[in-house]
Amino acid sequence: PAAPPAASPPVAPPPPAAPETPTAPPAASASAPPAPSVSESPAPSAPVEVKTVRVTADNLDRMMRLAGEMMIESRRFQSMRSRAESLKTQLLDTGDALDGPGTATVARELVGRAQRELVSHLAAIDDLARRTEEVSTALYHSVLGSRMRPFQDATVGFPRMVRDVAKSLGKQVRLEIVGGGVAVDRDILAKLEAPLNHMLRNAVDHGIESPEVRAAAGKDPTARLVLEARHQSGMLVVRVADDGRGIDPERIREKVVAKALAGREMAAGMSAAELYEFLFLPGFSTASQVTEISGRGVGLDVVLSTVQQIGGTAKIESSVGKGTTFLLRLPVTLSVLRAATVAIDGEPFAFPLARIERVVRLEPDEIVPVEGRPQFTLDGRSVGLVDARAVLGFPAAPASAGPASVVVLGHGRDGDRYGLVVDRFEGESDLVVRPLDPRLGKVPCIGAASLLENGDPLLIVDVNDLVASVRQLLVEGRLRGGGAKSDAGRRKRRILVVDDSLTVREVERQLLSRLGYEVDVAVDGADGWNAIRGARYDLLVSDIDMPRMNGIELVRAVRSDGRFASLPIVIVSYKDRPEDRLAGLDAGANVYLTKGAFQDDTFAATVRDLIGGPDAEGSGADA
Repeated sequence: PAAPPAASPPVAPPPPAAPETPTAPPAASASAPPAPSVSESPAPSAPVEVKTVRVTADNLDRMMRLAGEMMIESRRFQSMRSRAESLKTQLLDTGDALDGPGTATVARELVGRAQRELVSHLAAIDDLARRTEEVSTALYHSVLGSRMRPFQDATVGFPRMVRDVAKSLGKQVRLEIVGGGVAVDRDILAKLEAPLNHMLRNAVDHGIESPEVRAAAGKDPTARLVLEARHQSGMLVVRVADDGRGIDPERIREKVVAKALAGREMAAGMSAAELYEFLFLPGFSTASQVTEISGRGVGLDVVLSTVQQIGGTAKIESSVGKGTTFLLRLPVTLSVLRAATVAIDGEPFAFPLARIERVVRLEPDEIVPVEGRPQFTLDGRSVGLVDARAVLGFPAAPASAGPASVVVLGHGRDGDRYGLVVDRFEGESDLVVRPLDPRLGKVPCIGAASLLENGDPLLIVDVNDLVASVRQLLVEGRLRGGGAKSDAGRRKRRILVVDDSLTVREVERQLLSRLGYEVDVAVDGADGWNAIRGARYDLLVSDIDMPRMNGIELVRAVRSDGRFASLPIVIVSYKDRPEDRLAGLDAGANVYLTKGAFQDDTFAATVRDLIGGPDAEGSGADA
């Protein structure tokens, strides 16, 4: 059994409960913590005494699943009532027919009695449905609440840690914790403590200046460090912000070139956001000195790794002289999803509301062809349209002269928007998320499953996969991996490039295209895995650090499928430690290169050695 969630200091942990005892004794109150120093935010009032009970993680997960299913099952009463209502209508029609001449009085009385009984029965069903849904919903949210803990449970030791670090560095820092009462899944909260510790330490050491430097720059000698948690669009957003010196992107650019992570020309074309991503690499640090606190290039890579493990993302924003902000976007819980349901080819699908920008209905005259592709205007910008049936592999729908139902999806990396035409909108609902059977592997464009209120199965769309396929269809006029052949009957060797950095993807794509190869791109490992199974490729080129599925996981997935046993794989990563190389080669990669290989002919020579020139008769791996 898993250990119980840590209690806050003012409350002592309860003694272990015996197996047959349903509840544990009440926790005893401890003395209040010491008053904070002037450099800390005022401490919250002492929490009231709470009763706790030890529950194994397996039992809690089982209760949550059953409670979710009970809530769904209770809603099926509505369909039962609809059928009874239909029967009532039929009886009314029968009664009207029996009112004609020659109808026996007894028959009319029987029908009237049946009508009264049916009305009473419907009233009982209504009451039962209402009560059952109320109870099951309360049970579900109570069980869900047992997994949730206030954000402040993970921040108890941070004021003292910040104070001690600042004192050792001769700095003055005021830590403010905002949103301490925000509810977070206990498992996510437990994994957040170490990343937040790293970011706060880095902020005090790297980001915040000494009091003398701050005073000379016209700043308050006491720096402001904010740790904030809030719910936004169904996600937990954690912000760590300081008003210090900020991060100079030019220093990172110089470090990137000095460490041979990219050529000078490639580094010059990187945006500040792309340069900040290097700070998450192992061993990468812009600190001029190594201290006991930071500067060894460790910490931020742990932050990114932990955040990605729980399905989140990390982002850095900074302004020189004004400060730096770390933004973490994480799921509040992995068990419930607020979603919009639609019909595609008569089948129900769900889109997470957090990933939908808008839903619109378009009249035929609002859709115009631009370079042969349908588009419409939204907020003054042109948005490309694609039929959801084409992306998901359903047969094309017959032409319709009526309005089109469109789900507008935004692409997080470059801000583009895409319109997905669906059959119709069904509404919004809270879904109990069920993972797909692992024997199915990663299903293209599908992330999970659930049940509708009537008990029918429902597939939940993986928006990242879907957007990648939509983008390929709109940009290239075909779904990824369509293949190409020359007029002489010889096909070009096709290479798949998988990297979450837009700059690196474009560098690799252009380099390989200039060599004559056909090139497809994927934005992360999961997107790449879908592409490999849906097309024929002669070579896979992959990064390591990527969201959803990293490069090591992608290589292992490819090697575990017998169809791709002979597919050459090249890992191209910024990581250059021996253990990283060994991990890549052990997973099944043929070659491990660093991204400094772009500066010379190493990358191109490796590709030629593995698969030869761009023209091929029939080599490669079939999907």
